Amino acid sequence: MKQILVGFIMDGKAGGIDKYLLNFLGTVKAEAGAEEIEMDFLTDGSHGELKTYLAGYHSELYAIASLKHPIKQFRQVCSILKNKKYDMVYLNVSTAIDCVAAFAAKRMGVPERAIHSHSSGNDCESTVQRFAYDIVHKICRLFFYRAGTRFYGCSVKAGEWLFPKKITDSERFEVIYNAVDGDRFRYDESLRKEVRQELKIEDDVLVIGHMGNFCYAKNYPFLIDVFEQVHRRRSQSMLLLGGKGVELESVKVLVKKKGLGEAVRFLGWRSDTERLYQAMDLLLLPSRFEGLPVVGVEAQCTKLPCVFSDTITEEAKIQDHCYFLPLSEGPKSWAEFILQHQDYDRSQVRLTKEARYYDLENQREQLRRIVCR
Repeated sequence: MKQILVGFIMDGKAGGIDKYLLNFLGTVKAEAGAEEIEMDFLTDGSHGELKTYLAGYHSELYAIASLKHPIKQFRQVCSILKNKKYDMVYLNVSTAIDCVAAFAAKRMGVPERAIHSHSSGNDCESTVQRFAYDIVHKICRLFFYRAGTRFYGCSVKAGEWLFPKKITDSERFEVIYNAVDGDRFRYDESLRKEVRQELKIEDDVLVIGHMGNFCYAKNYPFLIDVFEQVHRRRSQSMLLLGGKGVELESVKVLVKKKGLGEAVRFLGWRSDTERLYQAMDLLLLPSRFEGLPVVGVEAQCTKLPCVFSDTITEEAKIQDHCYFLPLSEGPKSWAEFILQHQDYDRSQVRLTKEARYYDLENQREQLRRIVCR
């Protein structure tokens, strides 16, 4: 039996990394067999619901100190690795600051140490803190890779954010795209009508959507400004926002301040995103940075036109109605572009050849290689 310690998961619902890790767990267990792989997880909080879920896979959830207490975290990870002899540590992180567990694994002699990058920037609300974190990240990036034996990224851009060029240009680095279930995320005209009826949205309403964590990276002030410009020109328009996060309340205040309360719907965290995409007419992602947005891939699979900021890697484009705009052009220009592209036949949207990279079967093979290499 191969024993793997995986980090870092939040509550199982926090975002792209959590979604990826739960998919990783399910896929590897199904492909390798429940008796051949034992997989435990690291987290920095207490999550009862997640602990119960993981118990169904015979997986332990270890709560360790956050990076605010790096020495304590190092000692805790060393203790976990001492008590149970893991064959592999697989660390999924967003910045090089998350290097403590990797060096603990190296210190304890874990033979396989895989590091997987899922971002391309520091997601921090405070400008001062973000500046400080960027400096610390750049310093840690100089030596973080020395703790690893294998390296992955959800995109080339994410890999370059975390690892030096000598790593990303080598055979030790591999891109693992965030695959989605094509059957689940498939456009269905009848389902579109059903969901819009549930949400009480008239047929002539232009519905712009956004799904994600309410955080700095997603650039909500810009998103709301864009929708405000759209709504001025087309009153029969609506913005659907799904997700949760630290900026949720401040975004609600901004929406109210702009008088958009009747036109903006806050849907909360949802597990039925595939249904919500059906009701939308366009997905808007004006992110300040991304590793590779899973919601962007999901939405494109439902043939939903998408407008992304050009800070998002073009590796995310898998259909012919996906557009990239500079944030520097401003909300008014974005709104004009959206209104120019509001009329289309969704059934005519075509996936590109790059969509195969996001196929579940292709990803299953990659995930098998992670644990069976």
